[in-house]
Order: sequence, then C-alpha cells, then structure tokens
Amino acid sequence: MSENVFLVPIDPENFDRTVRSPVDLTDYPDRPEPLADLDEARLWAVDDDSGNGSTFEKMKAGDLLLFYADDEYVATGRIGETFEDDDRWASGAFWTAFPTTRVYTVTEFNAVSAPKRAVNRIFDYSSSYTPGFMRVADDRVSADLSSIESALEHYTKRNA
Repeated sequence: MSENVFLVPIDPENFDRTVRSPVDLTDYPDRPEPLADLDEARLWAVDDDSGNGSTFEKMKAGDLLLFYADDEYVATGRIGETFEDDDRWASGAFWTAFPTTRVYTVTEFNAVSAPKRAVNRIFDYSSSYTPGFMRVADDRVSADLSSIESALEHYTKRNA
C-alpha cells in the first residue's frame, strides 16, 4: 500500500477539462500505449519546466493527490498509472500552455473544498505556506491516507 501524499497545484481550466471530468479516450485512436485499453481516464501531469522530474519518479499507484488552486484544496484523488508521454500527446490534445511529458491518471477522484490553512495544519506547515508541486515528507504524514481524505471531506461538509 502506498503512503505518499502529493500536493498538486492546478490550472482550473485545464483541470476541469481532464480531471474534474474524465476524458473520453475512445475519440482518440492515437493515444499512448498506457491509455490504449482505457475507454476514459482522468489525466493530469507534471510541468516539464518545473524541475520536478525526481518527484514524478516517486509517484506510485495508490498515492494520494491533493489538488489546490489559490488558497483552497479543491479535490483529492489517487494515482492510477504514470507514464512518459514523449510525443506530448496529452498536452497537445487537452491542455493549453502546458506542454509536458510526465503524465498520470487519477483514480478515486473526489471534489472537496478545504482551506489551505486547514490542510497545512494536517502536515504541520505554517498557515500561510503555499507549496509548489511536491511530495509531503514522510515525517509530516502522521495519519493514514484514508484519514487525510476523510479530514478534507469533513472540511467540505462543514463549510458547505
């Protein structure tokens, strides 16, 4: 079982297009091999220019993803499959101004609404801390992944 947590900044327009709503892959016969047997998938990626290649390499199936924009966490999910998209098929087909080769599928997607400061408390960051794309250090993950997801669901219900 995976125990990694990744904090993932998003561009809302691109995120809505390929994560919030799954992509119908049957419309794309030229899709990369890792997607060949899938009819639909939620797709996201790591910006090639961000210098986060080593973080991407640590991503494993089942790892927890916490997606955020501005001062709010907007969704959780789990990593399905990671792959190198050398032809940049995904970024060319779906994302504006986001050329990338490091792509992953998102499973167990759940929309949430949790303030950044609340999530920062979970991982013992200062309330004003704004992460980039990153893996949360092991010593900051004191709860199992499902408990972290439950905490974000709790914030969502409480603030609805």
